Amino acid sequence: MLCDSEIFNKLPLGPRPELNYRTVTGKLKSIWESHPDKETLIFFDDDNERTSLKNEEIQLLAQKCSSLLRSHGVRKGDVVCNLLQSSLEREVTNFGIILAGAIVMHGDVINDTSHHFWTPILQANARYLIVEPVAESTGWKMLMDDIEPSGADIERSTNAEYPQIQKVFKFRLEHHMKDVNREAVKSAFDLMKAHPGVYEERVFSHDPAAIFVAQGSQKHYKLVLRNHSQLCQIAHRVEDMFNVTPEDVVYNDWPISWLAGLPFCYISTGCSMVKSTLTECPAQKVVRETWSLIEDEHVTIASLHPPMIQMLSSHCDDLPEPHWTLKVLSTTGFVRQSVMDAIGTCTTSIVTCYSLIEAGVVSRLRLTEENKTRFSEGCVGDLSDPVRTKFDTEGNGSAKATKVGEILLQGKLVCKEYFNDPNLTKMSFTNDGFLMTGDLGFYNEENQLFVLGRKVDAIIRGGTAIFPRDIEEKVNQCPGIWKVKVVSIKDYKGIVQMCACVIPRTDDSLTIERVKEFCRYQLGGTYDADDNPHMPTYVFFFEEFPMHKGTVNRRMLAYMASEIVHGNANCEY
Repeated sequence: MLCDSEIFNKLPLGPRPELNYRTVTGKLKSIWESHPDKETLIFFDDDNERTSLKNEEIQLLAQKCSSLLRSHGVRKGDVVCNLLQSSLEREVTNFGIILAGAIVMHGDVINDTSHHFWTPILQANARYLIVEPVAESTGWKMLMDDIEPSGADIERSTNAEYPQIQKVFKFRLEHHMKDVNREAVKSAFDLMKAHPGVYEERVFSHDPAAIFVAQGSQKHYKLVLRNHSQLCQIAHRVEDMFNVTPEDVVYNDWPISWLAGLPFCYISTGCSMVKSTLTECPAQKVVRETWSLIEDEHVTIASLHPPMIQMLSSHCDDLPEPHWTLKVLSTTGFVRQSVMDAIGTCTTSIVTCYSLIEAGVVSRLRLTEENKTRFSEGCVGDLSDPVRTKFDTEGNGSAKATKVGEILLQGKLVCKEYFNDPNLTKMSFTNDGFLMTGDLGFYNEENQLFVLGRKVDAIIRGGTAIFPRDIEEKVNQCPGIWKVKVVSIKDYKGIVQMCACVIPRTDDSLTIERVKEFCRYQLGGTYDADDNPHMPTYVFFFEEFPMHKGTVNRRMLAYMASEIVHGNANCEY
């Protein structure tokens, strides 16, 4: 009796599909076939070992992966959740899923080891899962007890609670198999290479192609479905933002637009993409190895976290001139003025952008030696066409300077709903169709957008939106302070007040009054009247902060501080 793969590979493949440049498959084939010998996917592991793939190798592996998936039941429109972490295998597998006409679900951000792990997978109605079968993998921890214990590389799920899960593909990553007996254990690429035949589904621009996953508050995952046309448009937007050419070499430790997995510059231009696991290393090694990687690979564009940019800038200050210089550094999120020191040191320009999985790249700001002095913290520049905004304070898409309000978005690439989540959709969109981002911002007189931070993180005091990180950064410079967190509490009159919760250094004699005096100096209060809304009314000392999953539990910390204010707990203040 023939197995599934044998039956499948006897079927005719049909006529060769024509290239459709409004689909990811069409763009990929164009790149692969026009420059087959070009090395375009490059990967470095924690041991600084380099592996790479040429376009012709990527094409063959992706087509074989597509055929492998199809032979095990994956069909056009099926959702395949890819739980693999950053690697060449993840990128090739994503391409293979799309070539099979299926939908890539980017599951690498799903890191729960509780029932929350299954929530986004069930929400997406994913039938097939791809996981690395190692103890460090969150997906494997959740799946290992729910598959047939046959030792095969593709297993049937036996989980009666989630019968929709059909099969689990165990794809081992090459850089984690250095000491493994390859005779007994196969890598993901071994499985693909051994599979006979190739496959490519005919797809259209309106066909769904990818589900992007973001982690919201309270372990709630947000899912956004994109079709082929939208992915291509996002790719062109990123290309335009960076001025990317096919000759560029792009490195990133922060995938642009929070759209992990698909390398947008690659599917748009065919440029070389460099990825690594360096973010898992100690900080000093990360900086040294990252810059060495950038130099050795002749990287021209890098997309990095703001702290990494600052550390690289300091590192390059110590290098003799002339040294390698990037043509563009890119970052996203709230960018401090100090990041601008990288211009002239390790890059000729910095592009900062505002991006969401729901909207792709919303705005961008390019800064050079000529205009970096005019940069203001929080500025993210001009909107990317055709996105438009609306502020609750204005009620229209005004191009004039506005008050601070929640940023509302609408446009061609702004999603209209969250995938299979009507409750979240209802909560997140206005009646006239604007996405409520949850971010606070405003326009200045030059019609540039400023993003101040998350609405949920803001403390509204005296009509002013205050973000704890701004105060913490300044107060933490006080001699004798080890850690500080700022929370809001209500005093005995019910008025919102700021509270600085401090863990002192054990070898310093720190007093509350010294902390308050330092706050007045940094934040602008006076001894007689601390009338600056940023000035903490209370300062409490703690031996430790309450933690939850590795981060400070601000809600519990605020509760503890409130109990002290109302006389229900003892603490120095």
